[in-house]
Amino acid sequence: MSFRRFHVGGHAALSRQRRPSRGSKALKIIVETTVFLNGGDAAIQVATKRILKAAFGDDIEIVFADMDAQVAKRYYPGNTFVCFPSAQLHKSKYIRLLNRLTKGRLELNSVYSILIAMIFIERHLSWLKYLGYGGQVARALREYIAADLIISTGGTYLSKKHRGSVSHRLPEYERDVYLGKPPIFFTQSMGPFGDDRIFHRLAEILRKSPLILVRDRKSMAFAKELVGHADNIEEVADCVFILTDQDEIERRRAASQVAKPGRRPRIAVSVRPWADFGERDSEVGRAKYHQSVARATAWFVEEVGAEVTFISTCQGIPEYRFNDSDAARDVLKYLPEHVRNSVVIDLQFRDTETLLRKIGEFDGAICTRMHMCILSLCRGLPVLPICYERKTADLFRSLDLEDYVTFIDKIEPDGFRNLAERWWQNQESIAERSLRGTLALRDSALSTVGILKNRFAPVELQMEAVSP
Repeated sequence: MSFRRFHVGGHAALSRQRRPSRGSKALKIIVETTVFLNGGDAAIQVATKRILKAAFGDDIEIVFADMDAQVAKRYYPGNTFVCFPSAQLHKSKYIRLLNRLTKGRLELNSVYSILIAMIFIERHLSWLKYLGYGGQVARALREYIAADLIISTGGTYLSKKHRGSVSHRLPEYERDVYLGKPPIFFTQSMGPFGDDRIFHRLAEILRKSPLILVRDRKSMAFAKELVGHADNIEEVADCVFILTDQDEIERRRAASQVAKPGRRPRIAVSVRPWADFGERDSEVGRAKYHQSVARATAWFVEEVGAEVTFISTCQGIPEYRFNDSDAARDVLKYLPEHVRNSVVIDLQFRDTETLLRKIGEFDGAICTRMHMCILSLCRGLPVLPICYERKTADLFRSLDLEDYVTFIDKIEPDGFRNLAERWWQNQESIAERSLRGTLALRDSALSTVGILKNRFAPVELQMEAVSP
């Protein structure tokens, strides 16, 4: 068997990474462990595609290995999907039976080894059709075997808080290494990590990764501690910041200086289902969260005369486990009747580009989900964030706006209403800091193009880049 291998050894040899050669064949890249049904993750993939094409050319082939590929195809028809192989294997009744027979000792990488061997044998014995030949896993593995690069999607899933996500992904990463193609990790908020077998396995993967992109210094420190060095780690902004439209932001700022008699301010509010409120009981914490958002919403309607629309990245897809509109309905229960007439719950699914256009209709946004924050910033909206994980606090600290950060497990109705008032009264200075910081983060995200090109671009692209 012959695999097209990248170097999988220690960090000292990363500079000697072997580059693929395109020849007449387009470069094939797999972006794995995606969740397109989450609108924030879909935005990550839109940005990832843009970065990859800027680095390697428009003719590259990008395949997404998604957690729910069949449903994702319906909502995002312009993309190529294969299944998330280990998730599909876990659904197999045969694998479940083997797992019971082996008392839970069945290793998925053993299953992968057998399936991959069969796929290679099949090339020479065309009459051989093994069990599952035409199935989703077999089709996905053919794509993996043919790939030149494998990328693990950006996100927040590698930490002891997300232990289940780590263990779910490890068989994918170990299979990638087996194929000689250890994954590149796109922009991550990582750590802290545990000290057990799962994280020891993750450390082995990260040491073999040719490139790990992290969003912030804390993630850099956690990754360096786990890996033992920082030679393959780079700090860059979340890739979604490349969707920033500076011209649109400048037009918005110019238009905001012109008086518009009779036009009511428009405020977007993004809430989400959540259960972890730290030391607070989940019911008490959830009630405080909903009451706080309701109190701020009522202030905008009554004192500012605003129209308020609840809109978020995770809505309009019944197949997805989260529907942010459900949380919006819970907030609505705390609003006075006369305020509800000025409040709308938007239920529509929108892809990333359509959502960005919709966001552009608003004058400001109160956001819980981080990528709703980022998409709003990309369109020049001032954002009042509610943080449920440190990634959002880190983001607004980088924008010099940490004074406007509220943590979901500490939120109080009166305090949040007062903060919303102060935030609205300081829109000019907030907009200025947001623009300056957003453009800096866009430039940082764009630097990923150069990093990828320098490390992985085919020789032909390298030659084109230096040609007169």
